[in-house]
Amino acid sequence: MIYLAVGDVEVREKELNTIKDLQRQFNDRPIWMAASVHRGEEEVILRVHGELIKAYPSLLLILVPRHPQDIKNVSLALKKHKVNFVLRSTMELVSINTRVYVVDTLGELRMLYRVTPIAVVGGSFLPSLSGHNFSEAAAAGCAVLTGPHVGHFYHMLVEMWQINPLAVKQLTGEAELLEVLKELLGDSKALEARQGAAKDAFSIMSHGVVNRVWNLVSRFAIDSQQKRGIVD
Repeated sequence: MIYLAVGDVEVREKELNTIKDLQRQFNDRPIWMAASVHRGEEEVILRVHGELIKAYPSLLLILVPRHPQDIKNVSLALKKHKVNFVLRSTMELVSINTRVYVVDTLGELRMLYRVTPIAVVGGSFLPSLSGHNFSEAAAAGCAVLTGPHVGHFYHMLVEMWQINPLAVKQLTGEAELLEVLKELLGDSKALEARQGAAKDAFSIMSHGVVNRVWNLVSRFAIDSQQKRGIVD
């Protein structure tokens, strides 16, 4: 379970400047993010986004494909749905007409979790997939949603649910994803409850992991000293 201890989500000065720049571009618009999206899942995400825009016309989706080679498929899907989008790599500014911000760069997921209140963790909406680690999203204080197919990450789900049932929402599929996003976008109290639950659950879990590792290290050191006759 060491994969839970991702450490403090400290913000370096460069990251902080990037966060502030993105927040200025997003201009207080309602936002949600779909992270680590695998090939085929972009269709699910875009259909849901298309429905959400009917209720929230200024809504912005941050779409982060899992694999860089999938950017072409994502771009084609966006064009098919006639969606106005911007690729992060082009450094083009997000305008009020931008509906999807596609992150085609690497190594920025942790930073991006800090600019969105809602994070849908992909790799979990198709039967052939087995989920992704959602601890970074929880650590950043996002309301965390995941699909039905989470593989061995189900153990993490259970542990977080034991701390707080609101920490992560596991969805049955596309229809429930739409329903829950509508609720979170329209109910600030429900959103804040899930954000706080996710962050608290992560904090408690990571603290427990660090303690377990420290105890193991301490036990090993004591045993080693006893064998050498240093400790009684």
